[in-house]
Amino acid sequence: MKNTIFLFIATLFITLSVSAQSTADSIHAKYQMQPMPGALTIDKTFPVLGTYQLTSPAENAQNVTITLDSTNKGIIWISGLPEGTMKAYLKKTNGIYRIIPQKSESGAQIPEGTLFFDQSTNTLNIALGKAYDEADPTAVFTSNATTNTDVADNANEVKVKTKTPAGKTKTKSKLVLYTATKTQMTSTETNAAKQ
Repeated sequence: MKNTIFLFIATLFITLSVSAQSTADSIHAKYQMQPMPGALTIDKTFPVLGTYQLTSPAENAQNVTITLDSTNKGIIWISGLPEGTMKAYLKKTNGIYRIIPQKSESGAQIPEGTLFFDQSTNTLNIALGKAYDEADPTAVFTSNATTNTDVADNANEVKVKTKTPAGKTKTKSKLVLYTATKTQMTSTETNAAKQ
């Protein structure tokens, strides 16, 4: 009788261990261990940071630098444009920022605008002179945005006609578009952005 009970318990343990092993094998077959992702760098977190070469307008071939604010990670500083240094606020993703109306350090008035960084093409688009559109912020950069406008002599400046709700007077505001291509970010810019 003791042998039968001992044999029964041994058989039970063997059955449970085989069952547990087959369950582990089936789980292992479905789920494979993936390698750990690389370290989260400042480039991955804020891809808009870096140095850009202006491509439009062509006569202003200069460098534009975008750096992160030292106290607020939702603010970037844009320098190198003819309007002067300005700040922009993160809105939707790491590629869409709102430029609020502000004064540059030289005292020039900077109108409201939109900054859009396309990661797939490493292209920076800046529009100044049109209010930030919450519903579709990148609409200002499409060709449809200029269908009812008069294009000025310079290809990046567009005069927009608007009507005021109180009267029938027309006002003109100038929409300035900049396009730039990202150059490689150097390690000094990376270290400056981390501070």
